[in-house]
Amino acid sequence: MQQALLIIVFLMFNVKVSLLILVGYSHISSSLKKSNKVISEMEEKINTDSKEHACEILRQLNEYRKTGRHCDFMIKAGSEELPVHKNIVSASSDYFKAMLSHENVETKSGVVEIKEFDEVCVKKCVDFIYTGDAYVAKEKRETLMDVAHMMQLQRLCDSIAIFLEDDLDPRSFFQTKKIANRYNCKQLEEKCNQFALQRFKEIAQSDGFMNLDEKFISFLMESKETKAKEEVKCKMLLAWTKHDIDERKECFLSLVMKFQLTKMPLSYRRFLVENEPLIFESMQSIRSLTLSILDSTENISSKDVKLTENKQLVFCDQISQSMHSYDVDDKTWTPMQTIDQAIMQNSYFAVVMESYIYVICTNGSFYRLEYAKSNAKWEQMANPNLQNACAVALDGFVYGIEYGNYSNIMERYDPSNNRWTRLTNKSLILGVESLVAADGKVFCIAGKSKQQYQATNQVEIYDPVTSTWSMDNRSLNEARYQASATATEEEIYVMGGYNVNRNTSNTVELRSSVTKTWMILKPMKSARYDFNSCVIGDKVYVIGGNRDPANIEEYDPETKVWKIIETIRGKNIIPLATVAISI
Repeated sequence: MQQALLIIVFLMFNVKVSLLILVGYSHISSSLKKSNKVISEMEEKINTDSKEHACEILRQLNEYRKTGRHCDFMIKAGSEELPVHKNIVSASSDYFKAMLSHENVETKSGVVEIKEFDEVCVKKCVDFIYTGDAYVAKEKRETLMDVAHMMQLQRLCDSIAIFLEDDLDPRSFFQTKKIANRYNCKQLEEKCNQFALQRFKEIAQSDGFMNLDEKFISFLMESKETKAKEEVKCKMLLAWTKHDIDERKECFLSLVMKFQLTKMPLSYRRFLVENEPLIFESMQSIRSLTLSILDSTENISSKDVKLTENKQLVFCDQISQSMHSYDVDDKTWTPMQTIDQAIMQNSYFAVVMESYIYVICTNGSFYRLEYAKSNAKWEQMANPNLQNACAVALDGFVYGIEYGNYSNIMERYDPSNNRWTRLTNKSLILGVESLVAADGKVFCIAGKSKQQYQATNQVEIYDPVTSTWSMDNRSLNEARYQASATATEEEIYVMGGYNVNRNTSNTVELRSSVTKTWMILKPMKSARYDFNSCVIGDKVYVIGGNRDPANIEEYDPETKVWKIIETIRGKNIIPLATVAISI
């Protein structure tokens, strides 16, 4: 009984003590809250520009650096000696932070010599540490990234990567891709990948394409997003392989069968298996089978493969002072080289021969550009003795006549010796006639007569073999001048111009090399004069002109229908400078 009473007394005592502790804690907590409230009521935050404050301190420290004030460390790079503050470079760069955190040769001497790095870029990185700003010339981008990466300036490295993304173009692509791969810039790598897929043709025509590694070439060839026809990809894969055939042959053989072969023209496939050693060396056992399948599918011979496949329209824009190409199948535009001021100051006539675009300016000057090379420059060649001339290419020569003047003079340019030669004069003295090459001859079609200043319908033909002119027995159905003419292998098309009433015409005529007669076709959608035309595949394209410069029209001989396939916005086309190039 006494033991039970003692337990009850003990428990009551503990409860009392616990209550006292709780009351004491509550009192202390209440006091602290009151104290904090008093402090918070006493202090208020003042609005200040902390960023400007930090910038001002950084500016002041940079001034100290420039004068050497309070500097306690020296960075040497080549002939550059850069005094700095240990705490500043350590706070900005993990490279310097690690170096200056323990005793070593550099901390004892107070000097670090940065060897094997560009001294200009070392200085720019130090400038960045003190200012947060960075400037770089195009040729120094990779070198600046080297130094920034070595100094572990991650913020600068990231900024360089973003800068390279924004400035990506066909010329900078290869250097930018190299930087992205070397420094594992994933976002920049992806940007380069997408750019190469979208701009494959420009990338493939650049010299750097031949030095791309096997992995990236495989990516471009296998991707379904690559903006190029299968035969174009195959053509470029062949060129890349032959650049180092021993090392790349196996890669070619593995990739070529991954193409969607059914999307290639039969003629191109036959050409490959019949003539390309890289194909039939490894496919000797199936060559006969492949040829027999192709022959049974369509009566096509490998001789049908022409350089005229995979062509694009190229026009010259006076606003941007540059050339642009248009893929009539993909409906895509690609910027090309700029046009020299000396050429832009004179309207001109353009013609394509082999890998060059030639232009004859109205002042008689003559230029050419190797259009497949993105970094190619315009070359001034020997001038003809012609003024305001038009031209046409035939069998490796350029033939020119005076277009704007009433004349019967004709000259021929030989690129092998850069020389123009006077040829036999035409019979007719005309102006603004149409010139076209067909059947191995030069056709001078219609024009304005000097005597009556009237449109004519006569056609003269020059034979380069005999160096003689003759009159075509069949004249045009409609007299015209300032028209445009173009030709396929078997037909000549003449379109538009002014008619005998001096009205702009949209009529079209065709001359067959078999019947040698002119027949009327369906008219163009728009009347035009002073414009150009060309053939891609079997279709005829017209572009420019003084009545409808914005619309590109296409004529399909199978359907015998003209249609507008593109309207050009925001550009001023040079009317007679549109040509078709092989890609």
